[in-house]
Amino acid sequence: MTRPRRKLLRTLTLALILTVTAVVAPDALVGPTEAQASTGSSSFALADPSTVQAKDRTYVTYGTTVGAGAGPRCGARAGVTLYVPFLNHGSGDTVGMSHCAAGDALPSGPGSWAVDNGAIWAPGVASFNGTYYMYYTATKAGTGQKCIGLATSGGAKSPFVNRGEWACPGGGRWAIDANPFVANGKLYVAYRDDAITSYPETGISIVQVRSDGSAIWSTRRDALKSTDLKWDTENASGGTHVIENPSIFVGGEGRYYLLFSGNNWRSARYSTGIADCGTNPLPATRCKLIKDGANRPYFGYTGSGGLGPYRGLPGNHPGPGAMAVIYTEDNRRCVVWAWYNPATGKRHPIIGELKRDSNGFYVA
Repeated sequence: MTRPRRKLLRTLTLALILTVTAVVAPDALVGPTEAQASTGSSSFALADPSTVQAKDRTYVTYGTTVGAGAGPRCGARAGVTLYVPFLNHGSGDTVGMSHCAAGDALPSGPGSWAVDNGAIWAPGVASFNGTYYMYYTATKAGTGQKCIGLATSGGAKSPFVNRGEWACPGGGRWAIDANPFVANGKLYVAYRDDAITSYPETGISIVQVRSDGSAIWSTRRDALKSTDLKWDTENASGGTHVIENPSIFVGGEGRYYLLFSGNNWRSARYSTGIADCGTNPLPATRCKLIKDGANRPYFGYTGSGGLGPYRGLPGNHPGPGAMAVIYTEDNRRCVVWAWYNPATGKRHPIIGELKRDSNGFYVA
């Protein structure tokens, strides 16, 4: 989770054509085929991206709140805060990343349960049975505690309606960075759940939800804890051992995998790990880190200041995190993530293909 962005980074070159559908896991437990596409980055500063396909077959990428001066805008109101800004791009089988904000998916803000006119972070969106479910992070009113709210809509670009607080642990612990996904005809949510740990540790849980988006808390399972790895604290500032921004995907042979971010988001060290969660969307035991994942991230910046990841990413930008899976209409597997520009303090979305070879997963 990152803080809201207020200025635009200098324009970056991009050329991106992808065949993409909503950010949900496929119902069938089969490994997605390899996508055939290039990658590219948006020049619009948008942190914590989540991408879905709208009913009009265009594509929508949501992100963290931006201030009134953030731009450019191509449909979004000028001169106002965009609580859940979104980029609208592509159509049908062609998805090109946009450079401008097309609208605000939650113009009413985070709702009465949260700080009035407060920011929204890391909105995760999925389509399920004709409804779009948005799980977002905000600050609980009267506190500094970060919690998760729920909003729903009949369309990806229609204003979402707040449904209230979704998860807010006792003792002031945080629940943030929720990412919904569909598996076996059911809706689930993966999220950072500090309730399963004690400070300074953090954790990730997965829970099944009902058709109204509310959680079936008896199904909640621990997926990962920061005590399972070491690189989340390597050269880190601050006391919290950060793992966050989870996303679940099917990686072949009916196995579910967890993508997550770790370390300080405002640094080149922010990176992405992968863990094997087994053959059930609700893992029977905690997910197992792959490719020496306890000691190094799976994906990350390979330059100076990085953490020596197992593999780099297209563009080799610093601080790649908040990676979330997108499936194509042909069950191809892609990812959207954000990278950090240390010169401006901004994060920018980028999309690529998540492929697999004999040595594991890679993005191209």
